[in-house]
Amino acid sequence: MMGPWGSGMRCAGFLAFLLTASWLQAHPAIGIVADAEGVIYYSDNRNVWRVGPGGRRTLAVPGVHTHELWLDAAGNLYGEHLWYEGERTNRWGHRVWKRLPNGDVVDVIRARAGFREDYRDFSFVRSPDGWMYWLVRQGRSTLLQRNLAGGRLETLEDLGDIRPGWLGATPSGDVVFAVRGVVWRRTPSGRAKPVHEGSLGEVMGIWADRAGNVYAALPERRAVAKIDRRGAVSVADQSPAPWRPSGGVAAPDGRLWVLEFNPANEQRARIGGRNAAASGPAEPLRRTNAKAGRGR
Repeated sequence: MMGPWGSGMRCAGFLAFLLTASWLQAHPAIGIVADAEGVIYYSDNRNVWRVGPGGRRTLAVPGVHTHELWLDAAGNLYGEHLWYEGERTNRWGHRVWKRLPNGDVVDVIRARAGFREDYRDFSFVRSPDGWMYWLVRQGRSTLLQRNLAGGRLETLEDLGDIRPGWLGATPSGDVVFAVRGVVWRRTPSGRAKPVHEGSLGEVMGIWADRAGNVYAALPERRAVAKIDRRGAVSVADQSPAPWRPSGGVAAPDGRLWVLEFNPANEQRARIGGRNAAASGPAEPLRRTNAKAGRGR
């Protein structure tokens, strides 16, 4: 998933915004992925961990601060390392790394100044056919753009004067994001539109399963919402206090994995309470009083 809109300065501003929310003081990672064998990788903003099919957790990539992860079809895992030099220089830096299936880790983009979003040459939000997706703020509009590696940016849609949150991609190549608690979806050949009615409240990570259901991490509610193809919203999982969800993934076996964080700046991944591919009755999720729409 890609972070909220904007350049490096805007990204820094977003991180500052996160620090103002008591339950987001850790600005938690949302990165969690599953490979074809059901191996789970997730970030806790200090390290990236591997959870094998038997449940054994081992260190996959040590000492990296990455909010997002991406796994390609060959089983290569990608992340970044983002750092802040401190108030003396007030400078940020980053690099992008790749973990090979044999466990070796190599840099695909060497250390450089600023934020990855400043360069727009690598995104963790990817379609199965290789497109990288971006949200770019220009004037009073937010543009949804895409490009291939080394290719020219192409504007898919002017979304208007909105401030989307994290950007995600589905197994079918759709792009998903949230605006004021409402999840939007854009198919490769269509235009972005809401997938449900009413606001869900604060939304972090958004993902989908192969059946087309969309999931949203709702940290304020300590819940993961499931939105089916008809737009019906239900509770897919509930996090026990003091944990809150930040992201998730639907594993190949249909199980829902949830990435959580707590006030102590710790993160963990666990199997969710319901089958991610389930289509039967579920507890409905009550709407908030916030108004839906394209507003900020």
